[in-house]
Amino acid sequence: MAQVEKKGGLLRKASSTKKPLKEKVVLMYDEIFKNEDPAKNCPRFWEELFLMKVEMVVDLLSCTLQVNLEYLEAKLESVDGDELMKLKDNINSLFQHCIVSLNEEHQIKVVNALQTLCALIRGVHQKNKPTSGFDIINMLMGFDKAELRMKNLMESLDTLLCGDGSESLKSLCLQLLLCLVTVTDNISQNTILEYVMINSIFEAILQILSVAASRVQHGYDGVVLLALLVNYRKYESVNPYIVKLSIIDDETTLNGMGLVISQALTEYNRQYKDKEEENQGGFFSALTNMVGNMFIADAEEKISVQTNEAILLALYEAVHLNRNFITVLAQSHPDMGLVSIPTTPTLPTTPTTPLGNMSPSSDVMNSSELPLDPNLHTSNLLITFLKYCSIVMQDTKALINLLKFLMSNETVLLGKYNIFALALMVVNLFNVFITYGDTFLPTPSSYDELYYEIIRMHQVFDNLYSMVLRLSTNSGQWKEPASKVTHALVNVR
Repeated sequence: MAQVEKKGGLLRKASSTKKPLKEKVVLMYDEIFKNEDPAKNCPRFWEELFLMKVEMVVDLLSCTLQVNLEYLEAKLESVDGDELMKLKDNINSLFQHCIVSLNEEHQIKVVNALQTLCALIRGVHQKNKPTSGFDIINMLMGFDKAELRMKNLMESLDTLLCGDGSESLKSLCLQLLLCLVTVTDNISQNTILEYVMINSIFEAILQILSVAASRVQHGYDGVVLLALLVNYRKYESVNPYIVKLSIIDDETTLNGMGLVISQALTEYNRQYKDKEEENQGGFFSALTNMVGNMFIADAEEKISVQTNEAILLALYEAVHLNRNFITVLAQSHPDMGLVSIPTTPTLPTTPTTPLGNMSPSSDVMNSSELPLDPNLHTSNLLITFLKYCSIVMQDTKALINLLKFLMSNETVLLGKYNIFALALMVVNLFNVFITYGDTFLPTPSSYDELYYEIIRMHQVFDNLYSMVLRLSTNSGQWKEPASKVTHALVNVR
């Protein structure tokens, strides 16, 4: 008997030359892409569609769901612009029936509705990239009904996230929200997020972070989602997520957020350590590498572990916006709970922070105030972050080159930016590494290499000191920020 091969929603006989047979769900998708109402001749069309198991694998023990709707996205990609406009009513109907199905008791319907919404949102955005956000909204749900549709969608997602439903459904809800937020390269150009600002899910995210069981399952997605929503047009209009994040004072919630961030950074540090141990050879290998590096500057192969920009953004926003979060940095976590973290975290393009808008605490942190004790074996978020920095920024040449760039372009940059805020951050980083580096640097030799590099490049720090001393002794707008750099350079010089 000929074997049956399954691919892209099609059934193929391996030994047959006949056209492939289409599954029923694929045939129903094709009906949506015709210029007539698919429910006209089949009144139960939408109900049957959402009861279909769309290439779905359900494992009730592990509650994992995998749904492949590439065929639907491919159909949207294949239709030209004029033809797509003719299908607007059917696409609007599909979007609306997805929202209605989110309130069904039948779990298969809810699962298929969530996955179909993801496919629709991705497909329509990919097809309409050159057009405005208003055109995309109109294509998805109809501009005249968009406010009501999005209100119903956000209320349904909030109910599912806060309810007693399965963890797999909550995971799919967060994946849909992340899809909605990251569908454009620049989050501030995602017009559909205006409705997410109006219909807030902030409290649902806080509930996830506050409850240990849900934090383990969904904490990472919740923290990343919150960090992204905070960045939506943050400098252009009032963002309710910024306001709400800034006033959180609940200790359980803040500690929950800190635990998620700390676990993600710890996982990165662990992966780096594992790779470092894999790359370590015996005595002869270490000796030959050391001798080789004396003659070839870049002979040592860099250990590469993918960085997690999403969690760094979350940490920055938490510290920058909420003063109560500062206490979380020093909170010990000897028995840190595990958090589910994606193996390849990704983050879309987000607005960058201007030099003049640094965290209010970044220019006043004194290295002598950091709660680092080499005799303590407990960990906290600050120590974990410094360990992360010590790995990511092992190449001190990059930091020194940054200082050289600031000095060589002093005249041009000072006309637009406060370059001393950035210089102070670099110098403070060196101060922390000099004072406490032996407690968190990856290896003892890293500490020696840091000292060697600072001594070798002492001229750069001398030149920086001369520049900031000159400006700190003159009466002008840069006197105070330059003075801070002058005082911070005492350790390095």
